[in-house]
Amino acid sequence: GVIGIGERLMRVPMTRLGSIVQAIGVDSPVFHELFKKVDRRTPYPLVYGGGEGVRTRMLVESNAYAEPKDERGVEAFSRFSGRLLLPDRIWWDTARALALYSPEPVLSNVFYVARLRPLEGVSIEGLEKALALWLNTTWGLLTVLVNREETKGRWTRLKKSHWRLLPVPDLRALGPGTLARLAHAFDLVCRKTLARIPQQFDPERIDPVRLEADKGFLRALDQALDDAEAEDHILGLYRRVHRALVSWIRPA
Repeated sequence: GVIGIGERLMRVPMTRLGSIVQAIGVDSPVFHELFKKVDRRTPYPLVYGGGEGVRTRMLVESNAYAEPKDERGVEAFSRFSGRLLLPDRIWWDTARALALYSPEPVLSNVFYVARLRPLEGVSIEGLEKALALWLNTTWGLLTVLVNREETKGRWTRLKKSHWRLLPVPDLRALGPGTLARLAHAFDLVCRKTLARIPQQFDPERIDPVRLEADKGFLRALDQALDDAEAEDHILGLYRRVHRALVSWIRPA
């Protein structure tokens, strides 16, 4: 709950993701039980597949459509479709964006959709963008890495139970102004292509989108933050993250 910027301690109120979501679902087996992918347009848009091409930006658009197999599918789409997508599996060598945001409610065969609890005075879209930004900051990535369950090598799996327990900023404690600034910071970077995560932190060629996302998050929390001081701290953090990723991905 604390980010150190030089001698300044920036406090971020934290909670578990499960405390701010209404629902997380559906998983892949349930998806295939309830839906089939079709080639024609239907009222049920999908983000289908989880290849690198789907994850290059924080913003994602539907790339397929579903047809419910029965009324259970119709009900599931109504209950669980949404705009904030959380990965079931992550291959860290090629991952770019972590959480994705869709402009329209969708379901996916490989991402969980998280539906957040409403907060008075703030749009749901604003809450979702604020959380999507956090999950794609360096601090969000590190939180996921710390709480990961490795399946094979650098494959990571996060089941719904892992996501519910994941520490995230308590959106309820941030205030409408801060949330609006976080959503705006997300809008500024969400259409920009990220490098692969292992390359984002390379001191020789820092990914500018990575840096913009992290600085935007900090500025949204503290508008008085000195930009040069913040960047100096962030670049020092990047060097440590880069060393850790290189030792993990390319061990000696």
